Amino acid sequence: MAPHRLLPLTIAMMVASGVSLATDAPLTLKLSRTLTLTPLESATRQDPVFFDADRLINLEDGSIQAEGNVSARTLGESFQADWLHYDPNADEVHAKGNVVFQRGEKRLDSTEIHLRLSDYIGESKSTQFVFPTRGGLTGHGYADKLLFVGRDHYQLEATTYTTCPVGNEDWALRTDNLNLDYIDKVGQARDVKVEYLGVPILYAPWLDFALDNNRKSGLLSPTIGVSDNRGLEVILPWYWNIAPNRDATITPRLMSRRGVQVSGEFRYLEPNYSGGLVVEALPNDSVTGTGRYRGRLEHEQTFSPRLTGSLLVDNVSDDTYFTDLSNLVNQTSQVLLPRQGSLAYAGDWWTLTGRVQSYQVLQDPSSPITRPYDRLPQVLLSADQTFAGNLHFNLASELVRFEHESSDKAVGNRFYAYPSVDATFEQTYGYIRPKIGWHYTGYDLDRNPDHPATTSATRSLPTFSLDAAAYLERDWSLGGHEFLQTLEPRLYYVRIPYKDQSALPVFDSSVADLFQTQLFSENQFIGVDRINDADQITFGVTSRLLEPDSGLERLQVSLGQRFYFNDQKVTLPNYPARGTNVTDLLAQVSGQITDRWRADSGFQYNPDDGELARANLGVTYRDGPGRLVNLDLRYINERYGTGLNQLDLSWQWPIKSRWFGLGRLNYSFYDDRLVEGLLGFEYNAGCWSLRGVVQKLATATNGSSQAFFLQLELQGLTQLGPNPLEVLKRSITGYTKSDELILPF
Repeated sequence: MAPHRLLPLTIAMMVASGVSLATDAPLTLKLSRTLTLTPLESATRQDPVFFDADRLINLEDGSIQAEGNVSARTLGESFQADWLHYDPNADEVHAKGNVVFQRGEKRLDSTEIHLRLSDYIGESKSTQFVFPTRGGLTGHGYADKLLFVGRDHYQLEATTYTTCPVGNEDWALRTDNLNLDYIDKVGQARDVKVEYLGVPILYAPWLDFALDNNRKSGLLSPTIGVSDNRGLEVILPWYWNIAPNRDATITPRLMSRRGVQVSGEFRYLEPNYSGGLVVEALPNDSVTGTGRYRGRLEHEQTFSPRLTGSLLVDNVSDDTYFTDLSNLVNQTSQVLLPRQGSLAYAGDWWTLTGRVQSYQVLQDPSSPITRPYDRLPQVLLSADQTFAGNLHFNLASELVRFEHESSDKAVGNRFYAYPSVDATFEQTYGYIRPKIGWHYTGYDLDRNPDHPATTSATRSLPTFSLDAAAYLERDWSLGGHEFLQTLEPRLYYVRIPYKDQSALPVFDSSVADLFQTQLFSENQFIGVDRINDADQITFGVTSRLLEPDSGLERLQVSLGQRFYFNDQKVTLPNYPARGTNVTDLLAQVSGQITDRWRADSGFQYNPDDGELARANLGVTYRDGPGRLVNLDLRYINERYGTGLNQLDLSWQWPIKSRWFGLGRLNYSFYDDRLVEGLLGFEYNAGCWSLRGVVQKLATATNGSSQAFFLQLELQGLTQLGPNPLEVLKRSITGYTKSDELILPF
């Protein structure tokens, strides 16, 4: 074995203790009664330095010189070089020739390094570096000079940086000065040029960016887009990280067809309150010739562990604000903007809530809606308590003042209370739950145009219901697979006597659509202005196929139907009484049919007319992330409500290596129009990705808008172009960004 391989540990211990090695005198051993090595008072490093080299030389000043295949390491860093000099008194390393310096995940390859280890002050020449960056990526590049200005703090001159693989630098950031501070997690660059496929695409005199996923003040990536409503759009947001719990974004937006809009969003988060404020202003819309604005305030407050409050105010300048200026369907479809505030006090088993509520109504002239009532104010008291194990008490009550600007609408006060008691008798094979309650409602009206003589009225109705279900199961073999099959029959009986309610106003009530859950409810009306007369029974049954080991539900089938023993007498104005004593038959089928196929469907069938009243059929095929197709068919017979016949198809699928096809087609056969059309692609090169999307969106009954998105994302650096990700996530259920997928490159 070469002699130098026997020396490293011995020399390391001597260096750590400050012992001097002399090459021209024999070593003298001093007897000690302990094994404690005491470092020299002048030594600055307490951790040992381990050396390995072809030749080690101890110099007269106590420093060490290593030559040939040098390897030196401490507890936190390591060096490799052709030649290395270490001064333990100054704690300085000077290395030359094929130098490799590593600290954690950071690596420097250099021709020469000077570094004081105690405070990380030094210099590296002609340096290739590898540094971790946000999102688990690794950035690397080259610098003419790298300065160590503190532990995990670097300044680089004449630098090239990228996250692309070595030898395949599709994009690169070139800068005269780059500052990387891994303590504050901040990067700064000056005189920045970004090249993409060898072509300069971005220049900035300065650029600040985060080295992790934390927030940082500065300009965000600009967005450029095109739409027929707004023309060419250029959006340049500036983010202000005010404090760890406060931030703001100020966004100028240039629209070639409409002008310049400025928006600001302020957010805050405190231990006892949180919220945000959004303000948007377009002083002069070139198309409409008017000023347009939006303001939205959200606030949540905790005054004490029991007392909380909230405030929500949303307001825009005109009815077409969103349809003209937004390409998000969740905004363009808004017709009611709330303005409400509330206070709630929670007792041990009761809650008292006070609220005021009104709306701004955005009208589409070709499809107007009725303005809802304002609640000025509304007080709600609810209670819920269980006694003696299975005896349950519940109270729902409110006192509310209804206001409306239209003189042909009733205005006044309504008091409502519904106390009830139920008891549950449950076994492993089923349960029985009887329930009794009492509906009381009182009206004190300022006006009642439909029944002027009735300005004060009360309604008092007892209720009784009985809910019973059984749980049956068996082992079942199907297609060579073993399943646990359940059979869950359910019976629900309701009795409520009839009382004439035709003179009572309708403030906030409507007819509930018939769904499986509604079948097992007492009242067929939403709201309390009408309580149905009921002598009825509902039969339902559910069967499931479960995998015994995993519990995965492969299939669920449910059937339900309600039977009436009396004709209907209580109705809403302009709604006819039902003409049959049996409801439509409801059916639901859902489940993870195979590992790739899932189905969710529901049907409402009228046995008297032999017609399908409603139907929805949804299937999803998923062959792993990034490989999915969603298909939904929705149908409503116009005899049973607002007619609907709609196809909704969306997909994300690889079309070749690195390429994904994206799309959505939402078409209304009933209206013979495209509700939303989206077609796009996504290309992932590993260190960058490109997304292109064309979207057509119905914004009103007779209107639509088109938009085009093209975004280039340089992984670990920035995004350029309009961001289609929110549109894609909303439009394609299950969409996954290509850079979040494991791709077989």
